[in-house]
Amino acid sequence: MTTPMPKNESLTDQVSLPEQLPDVVGESVWIEVIQRMDSIYADLVHHQVELEEKNTALEQTYRQLQQAHEELQNTQQQLIQSEKMASLGRLVAGVAHELNNPISFILGNTHALAGYNRRLQSFFAKLEQLADPRVAQLRRQSRIDRVLDDLNPLVEGSMEGAQRVSDIVDSLLRFTNPQQRQMAQFDICRLIHTATQWVLRAARSKPAVHFEMPESLNVRGYEGPIHQILVNLVHNAVDASENVDAPALWLALQQRAQQLTISVRDNGTGIDPEHLHTIFDPFFTTKQSGKGTGLGLYISYLLATEQCGGQLRADNCAGGGAVFQLTLPLEQRGGECDGQR
Repeated sequence: MTTPMPKNESLTDQVSLPEQLPDVVGESVWIEVIQRMDSIYADLVHHQVELEEKNTALEQTYRQLQQAHEELQNTQQQLIQSEKMASLGRLVAGVAHELNNPISFILGNTHALAGYNRRLQSFFAKLEQLADPRVAQLRRQSRIDRVLDDLNPLVEGSMEGAQRVSDIVDSLLRFTNPQQRQMAQFDICRLIHTATQWVLRAARSKPAVHFEMPESLNVRGYEGPIHQILVNLVHNAVDASENVDAPALWLALQQRAQQLTISVRDNGTGIDPEHLHTIFDPFFTTKQSGKGTGLGLYISYLLATEQCGGQLRADNCAGGGAVFQLTLPLEQRGGECDGQR
């Protein structure tokens, strides 16, 4: 018995149905492939983010290692500097003790000479009152008047120089045996003029000196160390400008906020850029053998930073020459200098 065929359905339709199955299977495969690609892409993005994070961590670790390396180098330099200072301290202590006795003799002799000078001046003044022509003639022949005129500045200069040497030796001894210094009030402008005059007296070349400062300014601090710093800076500037056609120095004083800045500038050849970081090292000098010990700027730096609580910097000027700037605090902070307006 034959089964009747449904309406609207033919044998062809029955036969073509299996041919549509591969399309359905291919679509599901593509969907699965796309899903897997999305998963792989997500994994790639995740791994890339992790890689970037690890790269950032590595860069941070590298910076930390570099910083630690720099700190290690700085510590090594500080240890070397400390050893140099210790060796220098032992040397300075021995030299200072050896100099103390002859300096005491010189100081005692200059004070005696000052007393003799006063007595001689009085004696010749009374001798002149005798109105004896022979006395006047002998006085002219011996040029006594010129000698008497020179005695006062010679004795005063000798006393000032001997006292400065004594103060320097005292400062050197304080490096090896630090003690609490007593602060005092003094005129910083007068001190700058005195230090400059003291250096120029012994200088072979006499540079033109330009002062840019008020007539007077009273500050409170350590007069001796500041005077020694200024003497060293002016002496260094005079030596630096010795071989130029028109040597000149500029000394300026500026008061800003809570600090005082003294600058000493010359018109010499300036400082070699590679020496700017070593110019304050002990025994460093660019002068010829026998003309410098390399201790002046080193001692000045120690005095400025350790005893006065300030700073000492060196730099080259745009127009030529070098400039040294001594910065001192104007308010008392323990061992620092104190200024009064």
